[in-house]
Amino acid sequence: METGVPQGSPVAPILFTAYLSGIFDRVEAACPSIQGLSFVDDVAWWAEGKSKKEVAEALGRVAGVAMDWAGTNGVTFDHAKTEAMFLSKRRRKPTESVGERQVPFNQHATRWLGVWIDSKMALKEHHSARMKKARRAMHCIRHLTGQMGLCPDACKRALVACVQASALYGAELWWGDRKGAGRKPVR
Repeated sequence: METGVPQGSPVAPILFTAYLSGIFDRVEAACPSIQGLSFVDDVAWWAEGKSKKEVAEALGRVAGVAMDWAGTNGVTFDHAKTEAMFLSKRRRKPTESVGERQVPFNQHATRWLGVWIDSKMALKEHHSARMKKARRAMHCIRHLTGQMGLCPDACKRALVACVQASALYGAELWWGDRKGAGRKPVR
């Protein structure tokens, strides 16, 4: 008999929430310094600490509690999709790994909810990826306007809806650090 949440199903988010609802209370009760974050079918555990070792130990405890809960409730986690990320303004990269299964800290940017997050929160890869998508949308619209002869108002609406929306996805993360951030964005 197959168990689990069917991937791609419209009811998957509801089943995921019902299926895994107990893990968050269990982990947060066992590890008070940990916070769980979940969106649709992605789960993240957030730990703060003063050193890499302290964070790795906290996440290791979380992994142990989560695996115990999974074993008790007939759940299996895909170890290949598990990764740890260490966010710090310092230059040194973490060398420790997390848990008994030795999940290494990711040294590159990780995509979570459409935002590319790197260990220093510089968001350079996110900016690069969004600009690439916006340029691709711009070329598609340019091709449409040349072939179909859209009126200027329709072109402007298409640019705002496709190119600008694509370019500014996740801008809330970096907008406050830019020069002139006190001004309202141009619409």
